[in-house]
Amino acid sequence: MRAMCAIPRPVEQISVYCQLRPFLSVSYLHYLHAKYAQYQSRSDSNISSEYNNFSIVKPCKMKMQWFAIMMCLYAGVASARTEEDQQASSTSISETGGLLEQCFYRPASECPEGTGCSCKKIVLAHNDPEGNAVLCCNLDGQNLKTELSCTGFPSNISYIHIRNATLDVFNVSEIRWRRLKSLAITDGRINKVKGQFLMMTPTVCLNLSNNALMEVENKSLTRLAHLTALDLSYNNLTHLPALNTINGREFWLDISGTNTLWCHDIYQYINKTGDKQIYFNRENETVCSASKTWHWFNTTEQVPLKQVRYLSLLQTECPKGDTWQCQCNFRRLDIVEGKPPTLAVNVDCSAIQITELPEKLPRNTIALNVSYNNITALDDLSTNPWYEDIREFYADYNNISSINKLEGSKFLDNYALLSLRYNKIKSLPTYILSLNAHDKSIISSRLVKLGGNELHCDCNTAKYLKVWLQTRILDSDEVLCENVKEKVVDLEPSKMCVYPGDWTDYIYYIIATEVILLISLIAKVSYDYWVFKTAGYLPWPANKMPKLPCDWLCET
Repeated sequence: MRAMCAIPRPVEQISVYCQLRPFLSVSYLHYLHAKYAQYQSRSDSNISSEYNNFSIVKPCKMKMQWFAIMMCLYAGVASARTEEDQQASSTSISETGGLLEQCFYRPASECPEGTGCSCKKIVLAHNDPEGNAVLCCNLDGQNLKTELSCTGFPSNISYIHIRNATLDVFNVSEIRWRRLKSLAITDGRINKVKGQFLMMTPTVCLNLSNNALMEVENKSLTRLAHLTALDLSYNNLTHLPALNTINGREFWLDISGTNTLWCHDIYQYINKTGDKQIYFNRENETVCSASKTWHWFNTTEQVPLKQVRYLSLLQTECPKGDTWQCQCNFRRLDIVEGKPPTLAVNVDCSAIQITELPEKLPRNTIALNVSYNNITALDDLSTNPWYEDIREFYADYNNISSINKLEGSKFLDNYALLSLRYNKIKSLPTYILSLNAHDKSIISSRLVKLGGNELHCDCNTAKYLKVWLQTRILDSDEVLCENVKEKVVDLEPSKMCVYPGDWTDYIYYIIATEVILLISLIAKVSYDYWVFKTAGYLPWPANKMPKLPCDWLCET
């Protein structure tokens, strides 16, 4: 068996590199790594002749030495990075109550004056070689580089704040920003942020507030693995850039005053942050824009950020049981006069084999679908306070037999659609669904679907309910009769309203005959009186009658 490789002078040579590792630059470490990979790919003889300055004679010895050296150097890099993070986390350099203590910020009163340079160097920690900062004021794209150089930037500078800068484009891929832990460019004018920060940039805080910023390229910040605070407040952005979501650190974001951001974009931004926990600075002052489409033009409404954050937690409040789970989704922007706009919720509990309505619903639920289940009662619609905002209720293909429980409920005052298709409803009290009948606009805006139910039909159904269904029920042609194999809309009153005959059926004929006889008698008497006055003789029946004692009263 071949003996394992031994390394001569391992302790002395490796210990030298380990002692030097804090002073080696990251770029030099990458150089060594590249050389090591190059050495591995070459022949042993070339390695021995070309790189004898490392005192490596045998290939086996070289490989083992380089492996140990690279492990030591990378341990140094990891240690240096950890020290940087700990130092950034423990350094208190903010004086304005910003997002985090690691954010370097200085007021306008501290801007340099009469020094011939628009920038000045600030020593934050005398015992820390990286505890130096720079404050600049009133820069533009032409003098940015020259003014920064008068402070020795970027050498030994870890924090910078530039106030009132006028930049058409801010290129974050420039190497000058490579060593910064805090970068703030505020209270100026920047149209666009382009490029991408360099790999392993240690920036913890990025502040681009109050710049009327229009756009940040989507991948500009994806390499900032240590970023924990981002301030984009008081700008004109419509979309947020992507983040580096590799680590699970908490993340502070300030977008207050940037009212042009779309709510949908923020909602997706929250859901795509991986393990990061986003905290919004000045959340109560933050709103976003939601589109509202009319028939002929588009407009926007300002929605509080807390409504959007609520949507990200929506599934945690969605109804669920041991064997079933409802689905909750954002429905629309709900605008009520006198109240702030809210994001309405749609709850879908269809086809999950539940036997009763969910006990609790998410806030702002306006639509509930419980179709294709085994529900028998609608009590919660009238008694459960979580159902007070329901505007649309779908309960098709269930076992509901009555709607009487809805009488007097708040649901009937507010609903826009009620669908109870294919249930077991036998009777339909029309007065329950005829509230506000005097207001035709309300009636026309409400939809009711009862198709597939089999009612018990009688004469009243044919005379009255039929007409009501045709005017109020959207699918009236699908409502059936249980006892007659016909649709309700096809019922004929003449067939449904048949009673057994009795003497009362002839009362109208008797009255009509009596009226005719009375009229005939009056006409005959009137005619005889006219003949007597004009011709002087009485009708034949009167001449044949004997005189009575009272006849003298009529003789002249």
